[in-house]
Amino acid sequence: MQFFLAHYVLKKIFKSKRSFNIHNTHIHKLQDYSSSNITTNTRVFCTLCTRKSFKSKQGLIRYERYTHGTYNIPRANLISLPEEAINKFQETIVYLIQRQLSNHSSSVGSQCITIPCLESQFIGVFGNYIAQYAPTQQTYECVFIGEYAYVTLQSIFGDSNWGICHYTGNQQTAVILFTLTQTEDVYNNTKNSSFDTLPQDQNTAKFEMKVKWE
Repeated sequence: MQFFLAHYVLKKIFKSKRSFNIHNTHIHKLQDYSSSNITTNTRVFCTLCTRKSFKSKQGLIRYERYTHGTYNIPRANLISLPEEAINKFQETIVYLIQRQLSNHSSSVGSQCITIPCLESQFIGVFGNYIAQYAPTQQTYECVFIGEYAYVTLQSIFGDSNWGICHYTGNQQTAVILFTLTQTEDVYNNTKNSSFDTLPQDQNTAKFEMKVKWE
């Protein structure tokens, strides 16, 4: 048990810090000693720049997003997990993805899956494909898009059928990350346009898979 002694009352003893603070406030008109009345430097610093500081954490987060948007080096000193543990986590991811692939028409469209995992588990599986790492928020993001996205994930998961769920009657539901019509649309729009860029309503980036750790 801790006792707190007031500075101006000889041998005044209290059984708790709360009693001590109440005594100081009402008897000696002092501020709560639990909070400092000294102004301190609250600026936060960017760990990726030299002497770059900000008044708030939100300012630093915005700066990292726009200035270091392509920074993708994982945090140092992460403990590497055994290969067996990584393989088991890969199997868990594939199982949860396939379980989400319902054969009901109402399930067509974007899906979101949340999986609790350690940072070392995430890095063990997706470490070579990180698109962005934000040190302040300690978040990672991977983006798989385009013609080779599905094949890339096959390599990551070690399973060629990671995005397919089979049902009775020779039916199956699959994850779609690219379609041939995307290639045709790109060709047609490029051929019929005098501009180097595609229209903003172009559907070439419709299908993608984002993986985040936060």
